[in-house]
Amino acid sequence: MNRRVKALMLTFFLTFNITSCTYDDNNKSKQEETQIEEEKVVELPEPTKGGEIIISFRMPKTLNPILNEDYTVDQVLKLVFDTLIDFDESQKPTANLASNWSFSSDGSSVTINLRQDVRWHDGNPFTARDVVFSLDTIKSASSTSPYKKCIDNIVSYKAEDDYTVKIFYNQPFSGAIYALYFPIIPAHIYEGVRGQDMAEKVPVGTGAYKLGDYKLAKELQLEANPDWFKGEPYIERIKVLVIPDDETEFYSFEQGQIDLIGTNAVDWGKYAQNGGTRIKEYVTSYYDFIGFNFNKTLFQDKKLRKAIAYALDKESILENQYLNHGVLTDVPVNPSSWLYCDEIEKYNYDIEKSKELLSESGWADSDQDGILDKSINGNKVDLSFNLLVESGDKTRKEAANEIINMLGELGIKVNLEEVTKEDFLVRLQEKNFDAFLGGWKLSPIPDFSFAFHSSQIENGSNFISFKSEQMDNLLANAFTAVGEENMKTAYDELQKYISDELPYISLYFRNAALITNDKIQGELKPQKDFYIGNIKDWFIYEPETDEQSDQ
Repeated sequence: MNRRVKALMLTFFLTFNITSCTYDDNNKSKQEETQIEEEKVVELPEPTKGGEIIISFRMPKTLNPILNEDYTVDQVLKLVFDTLIDFDESQKPTANLASNWSFSSDGSSVTINLRQDVRWHDGNPFTARDVVFSLDTIKSASSTSPYKKCIDNIVSYKAEDDYTVKIFYNQPFSGAIYALYFPIIPAHIYEGVRGQDMAEKVPVGTGAYKLGDYKLAKELQLEANPDWFKGEPYIERIKVLVIPDDETEFYSFEQGQIDLIGTNAVDWGKYAQNGGTRIKEYVTSYYDFIGFNFNKTLFQDKKLRKAIAYALDKESILENQYLNHGVLTDVPVNPSSWLYCDEIEKYNYDIEKSKELLSESGWADSDQDGILDKSINGNKVDLSFNLLVESGDKTRKEAANEIINMLGELGIKVNLEEVTKEDFLVRLQEKNFDAFLGGWKLSPIPDFSFAFHSSQIENGSNFISFKSEQMDNLLANAFTAVGEENMKTAYDELQKYISDELPYISLYFRNAALITNDKIQGELKPQKDFYIGNIKDWFIYEPETDEQSDQ
């Protein structure tokens, strides 16, 4: 008897050339063709449980998620361990292991209520003791632990009962809930274990998958957790292969040895041409910008900074260098975030506006040599500066050349300085540059003090030496604004100031892609820091061959 797959019938319509009205040789309006709707029926398979997918990671030094520092290993461990909170598509915190939370009246402490229906993979109940132990582990971890920032502003914490934790901060902290995005590890497994012994412990989590067999340096087996508090995943097993590098991982995917990859390589579109794949593009937290050295007199002129911003065709740069895999921005806040302010000054490409600002600032080509100049303290000064970039970053280097050409057309002479990654960082720290093309991977905890606060100039990451009392006050207001309404207002004001003052010229947030073979069905919804984050909604579907259906 033939096996039949139940199907969801989805109806959609194909229309053509909706926005234009042109004519063919027969003088028939193509716009009229949009009135012709062709009904199609697509059969989608009903989700079923079972099967196995194969993914990859690098050789792990540890399977303890708090001590691990490798991104690919972190993706796998997020399947095993849960966090207290998660994020929705607008980057608002949502409940996870924490069921709800509340701030004290002065905003300096938060009380977290935990779910009471969660068990570890070995059957032990998840409690507040585990949260406290996880915080202790982060506190004692090395400074390179990716979760160290989560406890930066914590003074103390305690378990008030089995399912309540209270955390105290050194001041009201708007990012307190965002900072709960760290994995919870079981106290009963790790307690009393230190150093390498903690790193070598077999992981026991509360997550969607639990550890099966583990062959050191070869592969790891994960099995669906039937007791997961969000419901058992459809896919029954996940095999995780140890693959040494990105290049080998790409090859393994192309050869069908693994079923998915996550990548920010700009040429991922080639997989769409091969067939048999699904691609889901998503915005990351990688933010690119041009930074000015405010120790240089030249860049203290706000009109000049704005003229440079208007002179850059960012759409062209994004298209040419990143194949449009990104989202343009004028502030260091992701446009998909609920905190993004749309009421800011926007620097769309406007060459006439740029020329107007340069003229207002006194720049003109007085000697007709093609370079703008003006008299400063009686001396003729050319409008010229150096742009620092990493020599090993081919895409950024090409973007820098485009920027140089665009500014050159205005009479601004920019010289490219290419240095190694090591020298690039040293030059930034020593403030030994005019301007630089760089980027940040922004934390899910919103706070831009690291980049713009005056306290970060000497020994921090305010490499551009931007100093403003108003900026410091706005950063402080945003940091301490507890509650959604207060937080949104404070971040709106901060973004308006950043877009007006232009300490950075913001360029774009880069995109990445989740690529799977088409046996993986279900909606693909990559998260910024967890590209397989909605794996619970996936299932395996492999169409039957004629031979199979006749059995």
